[in-house]
Amino acid sequence: AGAPSSPPPLPPPPGSWRSAMASITGFFRQVLTLGIFLVKLALVAYCCLRAYRIRLHAVQTFGYVIHEFDPWFNFRATEYLAEHGWTKFFHWYDYMSWYPIGRPVGTTIYPGMQIVSVWIWQVLGQIPKTKYSIPAEVRNMIPLLLPYLPNKGKGFSVGPMSLNDVCCMVPAWFGAVATFLTFMWAWEASESSTAGLFAAAVMSILPAHIMRSMTGEFDNECVAVSTFCLVLWLWTRSVRTPSSWPWGIFAGLAYITAAATWGGYIFLNNLVALHAAVVVVLGKYNKGLYRAYTLYYVIGTMGAMRVPCIGWAPIRSLEQMPSLLTFAVYQLMELCDIYRRRQGKEVSGGKFFMFRVLVFGVVFAVAAAVVATLVQLGYFMPLGARIRGLFLEAVKTGNPLVDSVAEHSPANEQAYELYLAKPRYLAAIGLAFCWHQKTPGKFLAFLYAMVAYHYSLKMSRLMIICGPIVSVLAGFPVGVVVDWCVDQWLNLVSRRPEDAAADDSPPRTGGMGSIWRTLWRVTGASICPAELRDLVAAKESFKSRLWFIDRPVRAVAAVGVIVALVKHSIPYAKEYIKHCDELAVHMSNPQLVFQTKLRNGETIIVDDYLRGYEWIRDNTPEDSRVMAWWDYGYQITGVARRTSIADGNTWNHEHIATLGRILTSPEKRCHNAMRHLADYVLVWAGGHGDDMGKSPHLARIGNSVFPDHCGDDDPLCHKFSFYQDGSPTPMMAKSFLYKAVNHGVKPGVTLNTKFWKEVHTTKYGLLRVYQVLNVSQESKDWIADPANRICDAPGSWYCVGQYPPALKGLIEKRRNFAQLEDFNKKGEKSAYTKHIEEIRGGGKKAQAGGGDEL
Repeated sequence: AGAPSSPPPLPPPPGSWRSAMASITGFFRQVLTLGIFLVKLALVAYCCLRAYRIRLHAVQTFGYVIHEFDPWFNFRATEYLAEHGWTKFFHWYDYMSWYPIGRPVGTTIYPGMQIVSVWIWQVLGQIPKTKYSIPAEVRNMIPLLLPYLPNKGKGFSVGPMSLNDVCCMVPAWFGAVATFLTFMWAWEASESSTAGLFAAAVMSILPAHIMRSMTGEFDNECVAVSTFCLVLWLWTRSVRTPSSWPWGIFAGLAYITAAATWGGYIFLNNLVALHAAVVVVLGKYNKGLYRAYTLYYVIGTMGAMRVPCIGWAPIRSLEQMPSLLTFAVYQLMELCDIYRRRQGKEVSGGKFFMFRVLVFGVVFAVAAAVVATLVQLGYFMPLGARIRGLFLEAVKTGNPLVDSVAEHSPANEQAYELYLAKPRYLAAIGLAFCWHQKTPGKFLAFLYAMVAYHYSLKMSRLMIICGPIVSVLAGFPVGVVVDWCVDQWLNLVSRRPEDAAADDSPPRTGGMGSIWRTLWRVTGASICPAELRDLVAAKESFKSRLWFIDRPVRAVAAVGVIVALVKHSIPYAKEYIKHCDELAVHMSNPQLVFQTKLRNGETIIVDDYLRGYEWIRDNTPEDSRVMAWWDYGYQITGVARRTSIADGNTWNHEHIATLGRILTSPEKRCHNAMRHLADYVLVWAGGHGDDMGKSPHLARIGNSVFPDHCGDDDPLCHKFSFYQDGSPTPMMAKSFLYKAVNHGVKPGVTLNTKFWKEVHTTKYGLLRVYQVLNVSQESKDWIADPANRICDAPGSWYCVGQYPPALKGLIEKRRNFAQLEDFNKKGEKSAYTKHIEEIRGGGKKAQAGGGDEL
């Protein structure tokens, strides 16, 4: 096969001058390596600072204002936890939302963000208000560092903050935490701290992360991304070597924090399970991997099941079966290994393989029978509409409520350019650089990329989970190349110390490893011919024998690579930084308050929505009930501090559909129902994302439960829409919602003053409030009476409110909404759901009617 390669040179004898020089140069190399590493840490600290500061645009421009819709619910829940404590929080049935039913907040919320926010608030409350500043003479000595210091070194204070301010700042703080944890994960997965540094630099300002972590964006994802990165780093660390398995304990504990923070924990859990399964398929299974995953799954699952809104879902929900199946397979594999070890004589690989096939076959047959029985008993929870939508080719899920939410729509190329920008191309290159590492954690990066890309294609909201993996993969090629270059320069001083000897324990037999080794023996000569092996041997011989030529040549090549890399990357880096800074400013608008320009070019801040809700808070009785579309429920309870009919949660489709039907009904029919549920009603108007743009969705959702609204023959509610010239259809023109938005604005459009009285319109007309006349005090008193609530047990805190008797006729018209995935629910599917099924099946009827939407 060619001449054998020369043996490596023997080390110099102890005590010789060569040995002394080797020790000196080796020490010098270690000092240089330490210095380089300290510089990297300083740069990582700067990346964390950059991540924090780019998220401050909102508070610097608008002050400490909670953003949008969901964050207001999260803030109100945090207030409740801070005021009432853990016990009452987890037994909190909120009658100010989802009136008159109410909502069991304690069992329907992921409380992780609220808990950590209250902890931070309490800790800061124990710190005396202290102001720190750097003397002027010191500031004059470090002018280049001043831009990176708080308030340019003039002073900053530490101490108590209001709970509102803490909640506004949590996203920025955890943006910096996520940046650091991305560094740790990328370093572990790539075996390169340089790759981790570059990953942190990308993650710190990546729009896909900023979109949910701007100051004031107090939403679950702002904390959840940090917990995800923590879990992935610790899991990758736990599989580095067979002896690293104790890290699986910390990975399981970290998973508990992720599960307590965001519903996306299911993605994380299944991703880790997928990685554990793929490692087995690749023949990398060992006892350390078994211990790591077992500890991770047992600790993490037991902890997650303590979160009230999760409960028994890990062992009942179809969405979480992959991780449970992986755990079960691991236990079977280990039981087979225990049996093999206890045999008096060595069991051959072939016999052990057949033994495992037999065991798995028997267990599979028994498990299939058990699962079939449990399905018939209705044991398993069905897939949710959002989860099901991730695996459907069609855009629609069959649930008009879910389909109406913009962030549930599929992502497109413009979205990827906007939120992932140029690093996504570098990440694609990084996929080719995540295979040479020794750690099995390298496969996790590849798997994460594939799954995250698929999910983001289906739902644009999930672009956020692409942020960490794009950052990590973007760091791979940079880290590998730069580390190689730096290593060539350090080799001029001293050679890199030899890596620790590889694990020389005998390979496992009777599994996937044996199959891959057999395949390699058959195909290895074709994949890696003798000529290629000779070429590699010759290269190593040249490197060893003629090191005085090899090292300088490599160092010069490294200089060329670095120069070319810097020259060609600077323009892209500047473009990326500019793109992120501009987008961060755009994302800083809280929506309740926003910036806009007048025709004369003057920039103003419009706070109509905020002032409108404050007017309701200050000018209506405390027991007032305010009706509005469900989007605004969180703001009604959070800002206006009044009872809302529904909010941004999707847990009760029938109730939301009832609200949609009332608002899009003709005035008389609308008032007949509204007078029993509300004292005031508000609408968004003025054309800035107002209710008219959303109104066809309201009618469509209402029709999914009330088939008499638009009719089963019109599942998309074409009757309630606009003509091409912008004029309303007759059904829309007669509706309460159309008249309330355009009352006194459009010629001839007025609201019936017998039913409603206009009491407030904001400065720019963006929010309008009407008082409901002739309110039924009888219904209001009936709902407020605790005796009319249905409790799950005598004396229980879980007591569901009821609709008043006056609305019995309306409620009896409702049809239970059976989603496509609700195989446990015996109900008739809505016309909308049937229509979506026909579209998926390519039905002629659906195709014929698909293009006539007004």
